[in-house]
Amino acid sequence: MDQLPSFGRAIGLVIPPTNAVYAPLLANNASAILSAKKETFAYGPDSRHQLDLYTPSQPEDVADKTSRPLLVFFYGGAFANGDKSSEDRPLVYQNLGYFFSEKTGLETIIVDYRLIKHGAKFPSGAEDVDAALQWIAQRYAGQKRDIYLLGNSAGGINVATWLFEPLFQKSRQRLFGGLEGVKVSGAILLGALLDFCETAPPLRQALTGYFGEELDQGSTVASLGRIESTGELISGAWPRILIVDCELDPEDILNSSQYVLRRLKEVSNLNVEYVYIKGHNHISPPLALGTNIAAEEEWGYNLASWIKGSK
Repeated sequence: MDQLPSFGRAIGLVIPPTNAVYAPLLANNASAILSAKKETFAYGPDSRHQLDLYTPSQPEDVADKTSRPLLVFFYGGAFANGDKSSEDRPLVYQNLGYFFSEKTGLETIIVDYRLIKHGAKFPSGAEDVDAALQWIAQRYAGQKRDIYLLGNSAGGINVATWLFEPLFQKSRQRLFGGLEGVKVSGAILLGALLDFCETAPPLRQALTGYFGEELDQGSTVASLGRIESTGELISGAWPRILIVDCELDPEDILNSSQYVLRRLKEVSNLNVEYVYIKGHNHISPPLALGTNIAAEEEWGYNLASWIKGSK
């Protein structure tokens, strides 16, 4: 982590050196990471509709199992890149599944979703969030499962779209209230760019590949503007929301988080919290998990405590 400040804040510039820092740290713990119990399932008809389910190996009684929180992770990649596991980075994001399942006891799902090269266009990312949640609701129907969504970067934007875009109102309110025992109890937005007004090239051009030329209309801020008129923000059941940024995130991400945080507190009755992680940059938090380095993994343990503390 000590090397990260020297890489700067720009996302494109921090990716190669940050990956280079964490690759050997994860390799040192590869046998443990790869030993985690993982099952792969299809949650929809598209070839990208795949998810990995990580189940903790620690024995437990039935009563504990039926009340266990379920963490559902959506990775980032600017809507153009990302896989739940890949040949070029075989330990990423398996390290995250291993960490949360084996070291914190959280049943964990990592979801693949459609990218631009698969024809993804706004709001398809949120449609895939919804499809994954419907699969989870069917799988665990009749059991008590508290779902916690964790969206990182572009994955966080997809989660935020599902949370606030009026198009998904019927589906989310069913899951907020509890669908046959399955309930979305929390949502964590990690390093998500929630407003595009400060976004400059080349990121702005990259985002148009998913959002189209009317880029600003696809932002979380725009979704909030649309949902405010429905009255949903001040009525009905809502999960806890946690907005998380890192010290070395780009300034536009930090600014957008503060704006959305203020906006939600002004126009809604939602329970919204904010966490600022020191020392990490935009892509390092997921890479740090499974390294067995206390300072690197601290944010993950803190997040697990937040989840378990809300039961």
